[in-house]
Amino acid sequence: MIRRLGSLLLLACALPLHAQPLAKPERVSHGNFRDVTLYRTEGAPRQVVLMLSGEQGWNAAADADARALAQAGAFVAGIDTPQMRRQFTGDGKGCVFPDGDLENLSHYLQGYAQLPGYRAPLLVGEGSGAAVAYAMAAQADAGVFSGALTVDFKPSLDLGRVPCEGKGNIFETLPIKGAITVLQPAPKLRVPWVSLATGGKAAGFDAKAFVKRTDGASFVQLEAARDEAAVRHAALVAASHMLGKTEQAKAPPAPPQDLAGLPLNEVPATAAAQGDTYAVLLSGDGGWAGLDQEVAAAVAAKGIPVVGFDSLRYFWKKRTPQGLATDLDRILRYYGPHWGKSKVILIGYSQGADVLPFAVNRLAPDTRAQLSQAVYLALSGNAAFEFHLTNWMSDDVADGMPTTPEILKLKAAENFCIYGEGDDDEVCSKIPAGHLRVQALTGGHHFDGDYAHLAEIILSTAATADAKP
Repeated sequence: MIRRLGSLLLLACALPLHAQPLAKPERVSHGNFRDVTLYRTEGAPRQVVLMLSGEQGWNAAADADARALAQAGAFVAGIDTPQMRRQFTGDGKGCVFPDGDLENLSHYLQGYAQLPGYRAPLLVGEGSGAAVAYAMAAQADAGVFSGALTVDFKPSLDLGRVPCEGKGNIFETLPIKGAITVLQPAPKLRVPWVSLATGGKAAGFDAKAFVKRTDGASFVQLEAARDEAAVRHAALVAASHMLGKTEQAKAPPAPPQDLAGLPLNEVPATAAAQGDTYAVLLSGDGGWAGLDQEVAAAVAAKGIPVVGFDSLRYFWKKRTPQGLATDLDRILRYYGPHWGKSKVILIGYSQGADVLPFAVNRLAPDTRAQLSQAVYLALSGNAAFEFHLTNWMSDDVADGMPTTPEILKLKAAENFCIYGEGDDDEVCSKIPAGHLRVQALTGGHHFDGDYAHLAEIILSTAATADAKP
């Protein structure tokens, strides 16, 4: 694998780059990331890249690398690694592991750029950023990132604090300089990793030997050249293309023309089909991630296919209750016949739950007749039909519409609300009887992460509802 990849990269480095014209880079801040630099060309990108700088920060060399990738068709977000570390150091918490921060940033930036369909990002890192990229590839859950591409990797990870343990055992903390951690080879990576080296061996470290001990990794030593920057850029582009092809092979098919413009994710049933039912799950405002994916997977594991609806992407521009109902109607009219199902469970989480009563009340009668049950997870008192960054920073929804008047139009027989006992914003328990069936669970807004149990409650209640005359 190493020899084959190296030959392909060397061939690519000998070819001229066909650069696409870049739009003017812009700076965006979000969460723990300040002044992330965005690079893109016109049209849909071939892949999304989160690029982590070396210890010198986002300098001219990092800018040149990012431009090379963007001119080859990538949407690149440039992250200043030392600045990110300062944010983690200053937030006062214990251990740190930024896989969730990076995934959240990716969802936000792809929504901000209104890219067509969400893509798991490729992590690209140089120097200290390379250590972060490798650690994320080794420790993050499957599907969060599409791969890792590093330049001059060294196994010293400095996140400002001791890293939290993830899925793999790759950490060996040493008593030097605060929270610096020595990384070990991962027994098996969840995503592919390509490690490019531009020089010789670093003092006391053999990158090639490290990569050789890591299942799913490839090492490429770049040859010395008169124009080292050009060789480096060509290698980055070639390797990112190869990793992008792996990502595309795993990517779900694009929505059919009938559903063009809707941010959907199909989750096929992973067990024998159960009855005549499928589900549609409207995500929270964090996009199709976390709880949404976990609940969908748990429902699919019971033999019920799921259509995932990405609320972050959908509500990036202003929508209306009737517009949402019309789009939901499009989804049901397509997927019912497509999967050969006549009944649907509509599930909304957080923002998805808040807007769902508006859509249910406005569905066409023949579509509404297909409804087995509508399930509202963590329903609050206001619904946002347009994304605002303040929605992530405050419980007060900007320009929100009150949900209670819509809930009072519902009948309890086909509407079920689940809330966490520690969720201060829930309204399920405050609705008069006759409009919702209500169940409280331990935990807060995320139900303590017991998503398999959450799926069991949803499906058992739906079965009870279907059994009623």
